[in-house]
Amino acid sequence: MKLQRNTSFAIAATLLFAGFANLTAQTAPNVKMGLRVSPNFSWINIQKGSMSNDGPGLGFSYGVTADFAMFKSTNYWLATELSVSTIPVLAKSNTNLIRVVPQQGSTGKMDTLTYLAGDVNFKYNCQYLQIPLSVKMKTDEIGNMKYYFQFGLAPSFMMKRQLSTTKLKGADIYPSNTGITSHDPNSKDDDGFQFNGITLPGTGKNETQFSFIDNISTFRFPVIMGVGVEYKLTGNTMFTAGLRFDNAINNFFKDPTNTKDPNIIGKSNLLAIQAGILF
Repeated sequence: MKLQRNTSFAIAATLLFAGFANLTAQTAPNVKMGLRVSPNFSWINIQKGSMSNDGPGLGFSYGVTADFAMFKSTNYWLATELSVSTIPVLAKSNTNLIRVVPQQGSTGKMDTLTYLAGDVNFKYNCQYLQIPLSVKMKTDEIGNMKYYFQFGLAPSFMMKRQLSTTKLKGADIYPSNTGITSHDPNSKDDDGFQFNGITLPGTGKNETQFSFIDNISTFRFPVIMGVGVEYKLTGNTMFTAGLRFDNAINNFFKDPTNTKDPNIIGKSNLLAIQAGILF
């Protein structure tokens, strides 16, 4: 059912994009459409909580692009895309984490498993449908090249997500006899792989210590900035290359039990190396 919803959304977005491009092409003085591919390097900027970035993630993006001339000018363009982007997020805990799990081979008894600070790593593999909208400012042609700067927004809707939780020391996160190496962080069926912590005595509100809820937001809202060049190959065909900085302004993590004051706040960022063809 989830795959069907994602597929239906992608088809609808594609048809909307194609219709918008066709309508604009009839009225705009100049329209350029093309294809783009882009490897990216991603990281998480932790702004609150006892987590930290655990190195760069390597992702990839591909999709179709369209530039629509503004004000009947060849210098100002409205740029949009329909792209699929894989954006990994790697993080690690800077504090002890605790799981309270049923004791094997017994009924009603529990084991408390403790993992020391820095001993648990989280690798999120996230795939988004991105629909960026930006203003692109291009120079006049210099030789066979134009230079551009762009600024805008890139609403992103999650299509797939998977989390691999690994440990350096302590008990296994995934049962060794099941072959499980990852889980869906937002699935209630996989909540047993989270760190539920221990209840603090005397709070009266079931407050916990050394816990981490691994759920994440299904929507990503980044600001994008980019620079690049366009090189004239022949006629109206252009090769384009550039760099894009993508900075999310909403929280990557999502704790359903504490939405107003989350324990962990982190913003995912990426730097993309872009290449494409415009026609």
